[in-house]
Amino acid sequence: MIKVIMYTPGELAQSSFAHTGFFELEKKKYLKCHVKIGLKKELGSLQVMKYRIEQSKRPNPKTSYYDIRFRESKIVKIAIDLDDNPSRFSINALKNCEYIFKRNFQNHYIDQLPLDYKKKIFPFGITSGCISNNRHSMLKIYFGLLLYLFIINIKFDYLLFSRIKTVFKSFKNNYTFDKNNINIEKYRKTNIEKKKKQVFYQTRCFDDESDIQTRSLHEYRNKLISQLKFNLQNKFKGGFLESNVSLNNYSDNISTFKSEDYYDEIANSQITVYSNGLTTSPAWKLFEYLSRGNAIIAENFEFELPYTLENNKHLIHYDNPNDCGIKAKELIKNEEKINFLSKNAIEFFNKYVDPMQNIKRIINFIIDREKNK
Repeated sequence: MIKVIMYTPGELAQSSFAHTGFFELEKKKYLKCHVKIGLKKELGSLQVMKYRIEQSKRPNPKTSYYDIRFRESKIVKIAIDLDDNPSRFSINALKNCEYIFKRNFQNHYIDQLPLDYKKKIFPFGITSGCISNNRHSMLKIYFGLLLYLFIINIKFDYLLFSRIKTVFKSFKNNYTFDKNNINIEKYRKTNIEKKKKQVFYQTRCFDDESDIQTRSLHEYRNKLISQLKFNLQNKFKGGFLESNVSLNNYSDNISTFKSEDYYDEIANSQITVYSNGLTTSPAWKLFEYLSRGNAIIAENFEFELPYTLENNKHLIHYDNPNDCGIKAKELIKNEEKINFLSKNAIEFFNKYVDPMQNIKRIINFIIDREKNK
């Protein structure tokens, strides 16, 4: 049987997807998972800039590590890089892992890396936060996370007590997120027959809008909401979640739905609209929409996937907010196309996007490549 050593991660939001995949495969007796506390500091980032490659001592909490043992004598070290940033890479992963699976995989950046590095990197695919009924060793995972936060944050200087406070605040945020995470079984239970004839798009504003990329993202999403409202009138549901930033800057486009209503409205809507995340990363919405069998109207991707989401088969791509509004207005009148896209979306999720299927694909991918060495 395949054995997997899962080193405790530096955060619990993004890594929960990969962990769910491994634990679900363990439930199917496809492999055996063993959780091990990670004790290495693992600092160091490599970032592809416009005209150079820059290195720093930055930590990479969204890169998690695994040892895959296919037989007693063969262990393959892999990393799963779930960072939003397509241009940033963990130096530790590049130096010490044989395979790196990157969520926001963009060839433009990877092609600029040294050959020994770029040949290790492959697209990971679409993710979201989720948990498995079969997960175990959670006390070890929580302790490992707390230990990691101490290792990368603590310095014995005059700011020591402030640093300790930061560690426990970060741990609390991770723990709370994990406890509120959605069970993968809920994503697998979908009824595409009983949906409202409406288009749903709800998003949030990040707390700090001082960064130009964040502000540009907010402005783009605001234009998107305005165009959907203009073209669809009362057939559009959603907008920005209420926050200080959205109330101050985008008050005309505040959603009437609360965050706790979000998943129900996705499940209830025939059509949902997708926009890319920060640094053009694959947002969790794509996972959520596919799992619910929505007819999806999606912004063009800059990231690459290990499988092909076909335009006009699994979703419909739009070029800009105006194009999105027009396509949403056309689609909502076409029941046959809605049903076609919905069925293809849920089939695609079950075959490729479900974390168990994605991690199984990675295991088989490594086995095939190792056989050919």
